[in-house]
Amino acid sequence: MNPKLQVFTNWNDETDQVEIDPELVIQNCELILQHMAPKFLQSLELSVFIVNDQMMSEINGERRGKSKTTDVLSFPLYDESLKIPVQILGEVVISMETCKKQAIEIGHSVIDEFYRLLVHGILHLFGYDHETNEEDAVLMRKMEDECLDLVFAT
Repeated sequence: MNPKLQVFTNWNDETDQVEIDPELVIQNCELILQHMAPKFLQSLELSVFIVNDQMMSEINGERRGKSKTTDVLSFPLYDESLKIPVQILGEVVISMETCKKQAIEIGHSVIDEFYRLLVHGILHLFGYDHETNEEDAVLMRKMEDECLDLVFAT
């Protein structure tokens, strides 16, 4: 835990969604980042961008060469090896349309699914990767659970 860390979260919602409270997201991002960030960090900036499936498909095509929608994308800027105390973590992009569809498919609330996607995206910004091997996937799931426990404990 890094309680001295200053967290700046940029919220940009391009949708008409009403389920997610931006102020609460910003508070929860602060909790998550204080939990995740190494002690050397003094300030960390995160951007959260909420889009529809069409915009997500465009972003995915432009930035990853995959012209299809997806639930969450992460674009990291953070570099732990530099030990720079003020850093930009990166950007998490969430498709609200896909989030809502997945919430129904999985059988939980849109809020639960949104935070699952947000935490997943943030972990990717810190370098976690569930696609490298099973050990990394297990570690990432453990970290997701820890972060979600922080969010839903309040």
